[in-house]
Amino acid sequence: MQRVLSFLALSVLPVAAQSIADDQAFADAVKQFLPGPATAMPAPKKTELTFTPDAARAADTSPAAHPEAYARFIGHLDQQLKDNTYDFCQAMREILEATNDEFAVMSWMEKAAAEGNPVACQFVGDRRLTRVARDKMQAPEIKEAYALVRKAADAGYDAAKINVCMCMKMGIGTAQDEEAADKYMFEACRSGNMIPRYKWLQMNGRLRSWEDRERPEVAAEINRGNHHVVYYLSSVAPTAVEQVGMLRQAAEKGNPEALYALSALCSKKAPKESYTLLKEAVRLHSADALFALGSAMTDGDPDNPTLKEAGVEHNDAAGRAFIKLASMMGNVSASFWLGSVNYHGHCGMPVDKERAFKHFDNGALAGNPTCGTAAGIMLLRGLGVPQDTRKGLYYLNVAANAGVPHAVIMLAYAQHEGLGLPADTKAACKLLQEAAALGQKRAYVYLAYLTAKGGNNQAADPRTAERYVRMASLDMKDEAKTLYDKLMTEGWNPEP
Repeated sequence: MQRVLSFLALSVLPVAAQSIADDQAFADAVKQFLPGPATAMPAPKKTELTFTPDAARAADTSPAAHPEAYARFIGHLDQQLKDNTYDFCQAMREILEATNDEFAVMSWMEKAAAEGNPVACQFVGDRRLTRVARDKMQAPEIKEAYALVRKAADAGYDAAKINVCMCMKMGIGTAQDEEAADKYMFEACRSGNMIPRYKWLQMNGRLRSWEDRERPEVAAEINRGNHHVVYYLSSVAPTAVEQVGMLRQAAEKGNPEALYALSALCSKKAPKESYTLLKEAVRLHSADALFALGSAMTDGDPDNPTLKEAGVEHNDAAGRAFIKLASMMGNVSASFWLGSVNYHGHCGMPVDKERAFKHFDNGALAGNPTCGTAAGIMLLRGLGVPQDTRKGLYYLNVAANAGVPHAVIMLAYAQHEGLGLPADTKAACKLLQEAAALGQKRAYVYLAYLTAKGGNNQAADPRTAERYVRMASLDMKDEAKTLYDKLMTEGWNPEP
């Protein structure tokens, strides 16, 4: 049987080239390793999240300094292994309550991994395997990370089995081995866990379009209550009505992302209903919902009519706790928010630029280009972190290639100032024109400033500078002139 399954996994044709007969043959093979009856899945566990008021950050945030909290933390990880879930909300909350330090996560997880806890092994290994460069796929540290997820997989943790499968297929930290990779994925699918079966359908090209909902194997998953499959179909639905229908279906089956998406869709027209959906998504531990709720609670305007109508109470302390927890669970928007308030000292947070950089850096490493832009600026200028123009330019180039216009503006700044690049005002102006073409209206103001001042290989031209300010004013109104006057008075000193 193993040979047949491996053959099926390797010989899948593009979706458009497969017939209904192929679908049925594939579905028949699937039945041999998926749970038998098409019964509904158990509902996800709900937990009401509350937080004690903000306390000072613990002087010692290591797990050794908090033995009782660490024991409870291990208990949450053990429960995850027993339930075969990938929900770190309660474990992260234990760390936050004990230390009030969102950066304590890795020290706690690394201690648990060193003690052999499979869930911690998967967490630490997965973090180290994120965004592996092609020329580092067999580096010693990557092999060590693979060994951790392999240990977790061999202990029966399904999330780790998916990770091992992908590493084996791509040759990350181990030799490529398609047959062994299939074995790990099939074991995860047999357990009854929804996520492996959803991932497996995607890997094999069976779940890529709206039409795929009619495939027997996809329909079987929908009948079994696999809300991950239903939620994915909402993202490829051809009409808004069908999208909402799928979101509602996924939400009814307990999908937190679907609840959050429905909340966002009705936030303006039905604030109360939106807030109800958002709170339910929080109870199901959606990181996106945690960030959204925290953002609403810390909104700069306590008298915001929409929030008042919804019933959201202004509460900076609780809001910060929700956002910190979202960041610990991997929400990059939360990382950017925390970076911003730490940098500027907003929302009851003191100015802490070193901490701000750590948040921006975490978000950048997770692939968020906005965080990468902020981290790049700090590195370029040495704001709260030792100046490193080479690394700063790398972050900004990555963000610019991802389509962030402000990153292009910062590359223009580096070019004008000669930070890691030859000082060249003419080249800087060309970059600003590119940023303007990408829709960044502020680019015209910076272009006006450089044009008015002149610089390396470019003469000052105040008349053309005035024209650029007028162009910016078409969208920015009086803000364009205010920014331009500030630049002319104080110079260009960009901050995140």
